[in-house]
Amino acid sequence: MNLVSSSCIARHYILVGTRARLMLMAVLAVCMLILVLFSCRRQIRNLNQSEYCRVISTPVSSNWIKQFKQHDYKIFSQNGEDGILLWIFANIGTMHQPPHFVEFGVQNGKQCNTRFFREHLGWQGLMMDVNNANLTINLHREMISPKNINNLLAKCETPTTIDLLSIDIDFDDYFVWKSILQANRFHARVVVIEFNYEIPPNENRVVDPNLDSRRWTHTNFFGAGILALAALGRAHGYTLVYGEKNAVNLFFVRTCVLLQQGVFDDVPSVEQLHVSKPARQWKHAPETDKSRTWIWNDTVWIP
Repeated sequence: MNLVSSSCIARHYILVGTRARLMLMAVLAVCMLILVLFSCRRQIRNLNQSEYCRVISTPVSSNWIKQFKQHDYKIFSQNGEDGILLWIFANIGTMHQPPHFVEFGVQNGKQCNTRFFREHLGWQGLMMDVNNANLTINLHREMISPKNINNLLAKCETPTTIDLLSIDIDFDDYFVWKSILQANRFHARVVVIEFNYEIPPNENRVVDPNLDSRRWTHTNFFGAGILALAALGRAHGYTLVYGEKNAVNLFFVRTCVLLQQGVFDDVPSVEQLHVSKPARQWKHAPETDKSRTWIWNDTVWIP
């Protein structure tokens, strides 16, 4: 065999080998794509089958998402939270028997969002407050922060899924909720959280909790605006459904629950839900310390 023939044969085998490697790479790429698609579908299926996404009961009203105002009343809560929460759970049901809640920022537990549920409906749960403790009602004295909230919930043996989470700590509520959402260890079907109504609904801003240690000083430098909280909720599978008439709290429901009930498209816009003039007129003094600044667009709002 001459050198020319040997060279041709070598090039032939190199070409065949290259084609084989390319085919193998193509097959592997297709297999990886199939695995990715399968994994994504399984994640979506698991999300849809998650406990907090299950439709528990038939809604009392097919239009319940637009009927909050007539149910905005207080029993033991500071504002109209009692009636609003009763209306929500009357329409979406509860997961556990007995239902389970977590609420922090409850003071001594006498005026809070879960007292009626605990005393009259048999709900069970965890309460925490920076100044108060009463183990007979499972109220623990704890200083809550975004850094420790998940460890506190774990220490108190909180179930992975709960029916209701209520947050009211007068300053960095947004970041505490964000910490819970990002850790992805504890999940609630309904969330009640304090907001700052003085922030316009077109301004996505929250306090910077790392500026100093003063926290809330009874001025209007506290919390987050409605748009910032709506954006945070939407990014993690929650939809803002109502802002109570005294402009203290916002109410969120799992988006998957609203979709399964067919009421998601009936939810009013953020602008429509914003309460700029509380029914009970109140307003905090303006913040005069210009060194206390806001964080803008911490979570981007995606329409």
